[in-house]
Parts: sequence; structure tokens; C-alpha cells
Amino acid sequence: MRFNRYILPCLLILALGASAGIAQSITKALQLSQDASGAFGVDTTNNVYFPGHINTTGAAGPAPTASSGATTPTISGNDASGLVTMNAAATTATVTFGRAYVSVPRCLVVFNANATTTISYVPATTSIAITASGAVGVNNKAYYWCSADS
Repeated sequence: MRFNRYILPCLLILALGASAGIAQSITKALQLSQDASGAFGVDTTNNVYFPGHINTTGAAGPAPTASSGATTPTISGNDASGLVTMNAAATTATVTFGRAYVSVPRCLVVFNANATTTISYVPATTSIAITASGAVGVNNKAYYWCSADS
């Protein structure tokens, strides 16, 4: 009978210890499936493969705005990607993000202008300044894509 007196406390201690060992402290995660036909794939080195389009949405925050010197360019898109139409032969536009990035994003800007036009751009955590030089026509379009580590 003495043996039975120790079994219940030992089993209780083992049960509590096992449940504590199983508990997870993950605050944000994505559960991945082994199913290769899913929406995207992740290999053993954490490379991600997208079988379709990569769409970005602006649902997470306010829309970006665009400004220039004398004219106001039009903008469509969100903080990750968009289209800025520079009106009245404007050569500069500043896209102010709807929400600031934590670190300066890496951006790619493509400008549909003459072959003599060169573009430069300077990203910051709150905006991206786009400048075109050379022969610039009316309604030139600048396409941007930005991403950051955080």
C-alpha cells in the first residue's frame, strides 16, 4: 500500500512536466503543409515558391499619396507597389507611404519615357522620391515596387 501512495503524485508530476514540454511559445507563425499542391511551397532551406501571381493589397493601412512641385501626380497602388503618373511634364514626384517602413525599403522604379530620359530615386522609411531628367513628356508613368526586412 505504501507504493500506491507514491504512484499518484509521481504520475501527476510526470503529466504536468510533459504538458509543459509540449507547450509552444510561438507568437506569430504560419503552419506549412507537406502538400506540394498548395498555394505556395517552402523547401528545407526556407526558400518560398509561388506558382501564381504575387498580389499586394493596401488593406493593412492607408493609401500612399503622391506630390510634386507645381503639379499633383496621380497614384494608384499601395506601399508595396504602384503607379505614379506625372502630370504636365513634371520631372519629380514624391510617393509618401501610407504607413512608414521600419527600415528603408529596397525599391525598384521603372519609368516609361524616352530613351534620353534617365531616372533616379531615393527611398526613405516614409517615402520614395522619384526624379526624371532629360526629355520628359506629359503623363509619363513611374512604376515602383518596394520591400523591406521589417
